[in-house]
Amino acid sequence: MSQRILLYGATGFSGRLIADWALKRGDALVLASRDARALRRQAAAVKMAHIAFGLDDRRRVLRVLEGFDVVINAAGPFNQTAERLAKAAIETSCSYVDINGEIDVYKTLDDLGDSAERRGVTLVCGAGHTATISDILLDSALTELPADDIGAVRIAVSRSLNLSRGSTLTMLRSIREQVTIVRAGIDPDSGARTKELRLTHVPVGRLERTFDFSMQHDSEQQAPRFGRLIASASNLVDTLTARCTAARHKVTPDRIEAYIEMPAPLRFAYQLGALSAIFFRFPGTSQAIASQVKQLPEGPDRQERMKNRHRVVLEIEDRSRALLVDWRIETPDPYDFTARCAYEVAAELAEKGFKQRGWVTPSAALASRGLPVPSDAEAMEESALWHGCRLERRRPP
Repeated sequence: MSQRILLYGATGFSGRLIADWALKRGDALVLASRDARALRRQAAAVKMAHIAFGLDDRRRVLRVLEGFDVVINAAGPFNQTAERLAKAAIETSCSYVDINGEIDVYKTLDDLGDSAERRGVTLVCGAGHTATISDILLDSALTELPADDIGAVRIAVSRSLNLSRGSTLTMLRSIREQVTIVRAGIDPDSGARTKELRLTHVPVGRLERTFDFSMQHDSEQQAPRFGRLIASASNLVDTLTARCTAARHKVTPDRIEAYIEMPAPLRFAYQLGALSAIFFRFPGTSQAIASQVKQLPEGPDRQERMKNRHRVVLEIEDRSRALLVDWRIETPDPYDFTARCAYEVAAELAEKGFKQRGWVTPSAALASRGLPVPSDAEAMEESALWHGCRLERRRPP
């Protein structure tokens, strides 16, 4: 099966982690990258087949993709690779998965959903760590709630302690003067809510809330890091993925928002960056920033990743603002977990029994894995995807 999965961007930081996860699972992907020399070294290290090609030669891309069922795109920046690779995948009837974290790229690929469905192809964008986790949490929660009484849906993620170069560039490209959120549509004549979930925007820094990231049985060392902390609304693809999942459940929340936990200095820098965001778009400025980012370490090393734990919180209120859902999940390091998510989604799409076509969210792609319903803070060992995770479903007050 896995010989029918192509991993593009295999020589990058996340690409290598995806290949390592596949190897740990006993599978062998076909690795691809435009850097032939680095690709040969990577392929030799994991003993996998490889194909070197760039995305500028469209005919070459099409010839390669014709031989695969699924392509995983781990080659950032995704505003330069995702649309070209996804369109080529659709043309060759090859399903597409990526780990994109940029809202603009997500919206661009979303427009390809109808074309993908007509060609019998599946597109899964944003199959990285937080978007996958928050989407699975929301999908599970919405199966238990009354569809006609959902008010706010809020997703909050703890901050990452060590960012890779790619994540740093994604964060800088995602800084805007406005934050994308989702609101229920309002009929202009009657003033009544409609079933449409509209994208709207609020200024950076306007939406800030505290979230309780703590879990039962936290050690003294974990307690100060994961307590009740301030988070700021941010441009996460989790917002758009949640919108798709709510629509699939025929649920129209009043609003959907995504937040990142930020200490005071980081919130100040975030707001200052938003005020200066227009200058980041000038070619000279963006090139200078990219040059500086290249001086950073490629990403956290294995020891740093082993020490790092990450948490995602899902809160859902009814329309009277009563809390219905207060769930949190702890996972291993986001980069390692992104590798798991991307590979496991691609593996599901490569199965002959997978029938969903067109635009599919990570939770729908991983529906067969489900979200276990353990007792509070129980380690989830039921599947490779959930190994080493802890889920806590608190009872609302």
